[in-house]
Amino acid sequence: MSTRANIILKESYSYKDAEGKIINKSNELIFYRHSDGYPEGTLPTLNKFMDWLKSGKIRNDLMQCSGWLILLGAMEYNTIPKYDNTTDYPDIDTISDPKDWKAGAYEQTTGIHGDIEWLYTIDLNKKELTYKEV
Repeated sequence: MSTRANIILKESYSYKDAEGKIINKSNELIFYRHSDGYPEGTLPTLNKFMDWLKSGKIRNDLMQCSGWLILLGAMEYNTIPKYDNTTDYPDIDTISDPKDWKAGAYEQTTGIHGDIEWLYTIDLNKKELTYKEV
């Protein structure tokens, strides 16, 4: 049976405006996992993501690290198209067509889905992962 989940990546930051006033901002990106959303199915890739985040291999910047979650999901589902990788940058003509319509385990979404059973939150500033059944 399919178990659905949402994963929220969130960041917070502050800066001073032109008048010296401190401005606090926060941003989120939300991902959807259509199946295997229970912890046993989701945590292996999220823990790998967290390992990279905590060790500094990827940045704790929302826009720069979010692509790695998509790539991990594509590796998990083995959906990365084949290509000639004998050079640093593949010739675009060598990239094969996708073998599935889904890019991988994690899809960007515009909001929390009403059918989820699990909610995962990754606080990029604190480098913490929390999750709960909903």
